[in-house]
Amino acid sequence: AKDVNAAIEGMLDANVSEIVVSDGHGHKRNIRAEDLNENAVLVRGSPKPLAQMEGINGSFDAVILIGYHAKRGTKNGIIDHTISGRVIANVLVNGIEMGEMGLNAGIAGYYGVPLIFVSGDLAVTREVQALLPDTLTVAVKEAVSRTAAKCLHPVKARLLIKQGVFTAIKKRDQIHPYVISPPIVLTIRFIDSLMADAAENMPCVERLDGRTIQIQQDDYLRAIRALRASIMIASTVTI
Repeated sequence: AKDVNAAIEGMLDANVSEIVVSDGHGHKRNIRAEDLNENAVLVRGSPKPLAQMEGINGSFDAVILIGYHAKRGTKNGIIDHTISGRVIANVLVNGIEMGEMGLNAGIAGYYGVPLIFVSGDLAVTREVQALLPDTLTVAVKEAVSRTAAKCLHPVKARLLIKQGVFTAIKKRDQIHPYVISPPIVLTIRFIDSLMADAAENMPCVERLDGRTIQIQQDDYLRAIRALRASIMIASTVTI
């Protein structure tokens, strides 16, 4: 909550009047309401139709992601995973492999909202820079393995987040929404073939190989909901 509050302080310094925080990790009950800056509204709990991005619509001016990680398979990425570490090996959207950052940037772009700032480890900031070079980033740690990192002192990290968010808001008009044009082709590779066996029962799914399915939709949000449904179905089976 303290990193999120640092981001909120940056927003308030930039005269932002309405702030919505979507608790986005795991069971999505990580932030206690009483720990959050009182100027923000908290969206908490699970399931949420848009998961980490629940609450967004076309009235928003910008999206900020705090505490993000790199996509699964990234070298020296802290706890690298894509949505579900137990289920997903990788996800491609129209041939581009994406982690949670990219998938969420696409949801924001669907509503015409730019992703202007991301904080996390060094690996995810590099992922942002490769996909969205105009989006500002702050790295608060650098991994030396998947579960070990060199970390900035929290006071320094939060100051960088606050300053970075303030700067990003001031530069918002220079950062364009990330719009993924239809048709949307999702290629989803699971950890094992049994998960693909289960997900293949969805009517919109084409099976590509033992661990891979493909979903095509004419609407990005519909594709994202199909992705999340396939993960829920795949997570019900075990080897």
